[in-house]
Amino acid sequence: MNSECPIQRNINLLKDKDPKVRRAAAEALGGMMTSRAVQPLSELLDVEQDVHVRRAIVLSLSLLSNSDSLPTLLAILEKDPDLETKRNIAGGLRFFSNKIDPMQIISLILKETNKPIRDVLVGTFIYIHDNSLLSKLIGLFYEMDDLEIKECLLEIIGSFDDDLSKELLVEYTSLDYPKELRMIAVRSMGKLDDVHLIPDIYEVYHNDIDFEIKETAEKILNELTVLLGYISIDQMVLVYLKQREDLQ
Repeated sequence: MNSECPIQRNINLLKDKDPKVRRAAAEALGGMMTSRAVQPLSELLDVEQDVHVRRAIVLSLSLLSNSDSLPTLLAILEKDPDLETKRNIAGGLRFFSNKIDPMQIISLILKETNKPIRDVLVGTFIYIHDNSLLSKLIGLFYEMDDLEIKECLLEIIGSFDDDLSKELLVEYTSLDYPKELRMIAVRSMGKLDDVHLIPDIYEVYHNDIDFEIKETAEKILNELTVLLGYISIDQMVLVYLKQREDLQ
């Protein structure tokens, strides 16, 4: 039997009257990773009314990552009323990492009003992770007044293992800034696994007024204490404080 028969069979099933059949066919075509499925899936998307089928189509088009379908997916991401459809596209954009300008994702984050969708877009940008954009992102962060957008940008900036990002994270652990930003800053510092940040994380643990933030800093320090083989947090912090003093 011709190896392309299953592909054509599922393409034909996209026209079935039963939405469950159309959905199954759309899902199957995404897994077959064939460019032949892009056009029929896109044509169905133009007319499909069943939300479950539409979710399957956009997910499969994302998996196929054909540049021809990217403009359609971006348009649906901005306008579709169904949050799950938008979520599928927001996450699926990572499959277009070589075809989409990462700053286009930032633009989508700035325009998106739904926080869960913004969070998925943040994760997508972090997955793509273009190191050349760090300075631009930091500049944009300082320009923004909207707290929720600043949270998204700080989450992204905090994923860069770079001196500029670390400097910003340390700055935003200050009590001068809102709890939401302080929490993202200390959590991001912990994810970087940079021992030189240990004294800064300890300062958060020692000085922050919010219990949840102090608890997060303590958890990071405890994990590092075990990982690095120290007897206590205090012993570990003293070692890295001494190292910092020696470098100055």
